[in-house]
Amino acid sequence: MGHSEEEQQSTELLRAVVYVRISDDPEGTERGVDRQEADCRAYAAARGWEVVAVFRENDTSAFKQRTITLPSGERVRRVVRPQFRAMLTHLNDGQAQVMIAYDLDRAVRDPRDLEDLIDAKVLGGFTVRSVTGSLRLDTDSDVAMARVLVAMANKSSADTARRVARAAKQQAIEGAWHGGRVPFGYRAEAGELVIDPVTGPLVVEMYQRVLAGDSLYRIRKGWNARGILTTHGCAWSDRTLKLMLRNPSNKGVREYRPVMPDGSRAKTSKMQVKATWPALVDEDTWQQVSDVLDARKKARNFHQPGSGAAKRMYPFSGLIRCSKCGTAMIHRGGVYQCIQPTRGGCHRSIRSAEISKLVEEAVLATFEQITLNPTKRSSSDGDLAARVGLTATLDADRERLGRLDDDYYDGLIDKAMWVRQRARIAERIEATRREYTATLPEHAGPSIDVTTVAAEWEGRTPMWQYQAASLILQAVLVHAHPADMMTAVPKRRNESTEDFHVRRDAHRAAVLARRVEFVWRA
Repeated sequence: MGHSEEEQQSTELLRAVVYVRISDDPEGTERGVDRQEADCRAYAAARGWEVVAVFRENDTSAFKQRTITLPSGERVRRVVRPQFRAMLTHLNDGQAQVMIAYDLDRAVRDPRDLEDLIDAKVLGGFTVRSVTGSLRLDTDSDVAMARVLVAMANKSSADTARRVARAAKQQAIEGAWHGGRVPFGYRAEAGELVIDPVTGPLVVEMYQRVLAGDSLYRIRKGWNARGILTTHGCAWSDRTLKLMLRNPSNKGVREYRPVMPDGSRAKTSKMQVKATWPALVDEDTWQQVSDVLDARKKARNFHQPGSGAAKRMYPFSGLIRCSKCGTAMIHRGGVYQCIQPTRGGCHRSIRSAEISKLVEEAVLATFEQITLNPTKRSSSDGDLAARVGLTATLDADRERLGRLDDDYYDGLIDKAMWVRQRARIAERIEATRREYTATLPEHAGPSIDVTTVAAEWEGRTPMWQYQAASLILQAVLVHAHPADMMTAVPKRRNESTEDFHVRRDAHRAAVLARRVEFVWRA
């Protein structure tokens, strides 16, 4: 009597787990694994088995290896399949008696994975089955046959990978599109890239805006507000904007980055040839924008001498100082604390949340005044008067840009007129910004427009916020707790919790107003 007849006659209700996998699913529809799961469930139902768990690995290769570090510190090459490992653990724990896969090559294509499955079966005592009948590990003959089939499947995958890599290199030599996800600004027609009439002008617009001095933050906010999505259908971030701007496809260049021996793709281009598709921007424009992004990155990573390369976590560290000893207070836990290394040094502290909120509100209020009425700030050197006029010019040109964009999107002007007028205004804005930057004092941080700080503050990095605050704020002095004020507010008898919180918050605000002193730059 065969194995299938024995299984069908068995009346014992066995628990089964289903493992499904597909190597390539670029669209993420999971239709392949859905079909496998349906067939595996039907296979289990026909034998009276209960499916208690399903382990799915969609768009996951069972052949490609990656370099990983084991807990022992040893670096090894392995096929990384978390769900496959989770299934083996599930079976070893005795939570199921049968493993079902659609086919042998859906379960394993790497000899090491097969040996792990064999070891788990020996230790756990579970049964291994497949819908096609190609996976069975009941006898030594079954195990030997599985090893042969996996070795053949592994070689087939290696041959395919080699042919695909050679074909990709040949495509790169010819400058042809390699397929896959279409770059933003293009669309695919008959296997070729052509400029998309909707997103193509948006890419050109972005290059012009960056050269005109617009920040990625402002562009990102505008695009997301207008409902412009990435090729993945997601909202834009600064990172995705940078990747799109640095894409060589935009300048009509086909880049080739081969897969390295460790399984990763080369970080630098190994070949660049003229592409067969049209360019969105010329090479000079593409390079100028790349240089601007590099300069902005260098400015963001700017640190004062001796500060090291640590990433800034708090925007006002270094500005908040002890009024007694003048030392910059350190953020520790929930407080800013003065820690003197000498004996008898003061240990003054203040709640970080309270002072950070107070400083941020004061800084933003000052920047809003600069934006709304810059003439209220005075300067003895005469540069401020020039900056006021330049700021008005910048604001007027930015308004012209906005109206020009609205006219184009509303169909009031054609594309040629829009591009010509926008280039003129962008060139004038860039010249004005250079003139404005030349009038800033030395402490004015790089690439920060004081007239737009208030609008850009939210969402910016702590390093950027620190540099912006340093333009107008010299220090925030923290005095000792007033002697005539309580350090803690006790709750009164019969006082409700809400009333107590209101009275406590009011007391803290009064104390904070007396303890904190702002030292503004002239």
